[in-house]
Amino acid sequence: MVRYISLIIFIVLAWGQDEYPYFSDMQKQLSFEQKKIVINDTKESRQMISGGGSEFNWLSLMSSYQPTYIVAPIKTEFEYVTKFSISRNGKNISEIDFLRFVGLEKQADSLIFDFKAQIDAFNNNNNLVFDRENYLNRKIMCIGVGTVMGVFSLLLLNEQDLEEAAIMPAGLSLISFTFGYLTKKEKYMVKAKMPTPELKSYLTNQQVKSISEAYNRKLYNQIIKQ
Repeated sequence: MVRYISLIIFIVLAWGQDEYPYFSDMQKQLSFEQKKIVINDTKESRQMISGGGSEFNWLSLMSSYQPTYIVAPIKTEFEYVTKFSISRNGKNISEIDFLRFVGLEKQADSLIFDFKAQIDAFNNNNNLVFDRENYLNRKIMCIGVGTVMGVFSLLLLNEQDLEEAAIMPAGLSLISFTFGYLTKKEKYMVKAKMPTPELKSYLTNQQVKSISEAYNRKLYNQIIKQ
């Protein structure tokens, strides 16, 4: 008889025990729900339909038996989209906040430090590179104009009564060649283009899932002892 009573007491106690992730105490359940981290990792497919309607039949130009318009084929394509987000108490949080919540303060600080270093390098970019394209365009334009004006000036000199008219194109030719000569590479050194700073992920999606699960179980055990 005592054995049966002990068995019944054991079943009652086991039945009343809390089991992750639920509490029999609603206050503890609410506290857990407000502090736990939820990972949303979903994959969606979008169906895109194109075609249909009517299109011109080029065969109708060669045969009168062919219809002028035919029904265009309908094409169906699928686009797959993956959505991954981290939330706490119904609000999306960043990876930096996630790292701080789970106790990885050093990793969060390292992520911020690296991103600030990228921003500083981007804002204080003093690396100069040679703008070859604009330099060559300037040279070619000056030499080209100078050559055309010089040839035009020589043609005018060979014509009677047009010698005075040759002065202006000759002057323009000289000016153009001078500008071409004075075009130096040093004036075409520009700041090197740098990629826009980007905050890269410290953790993979799978790592985030594993750490969040470990954090939630630790949180559960802390609340259950209160």
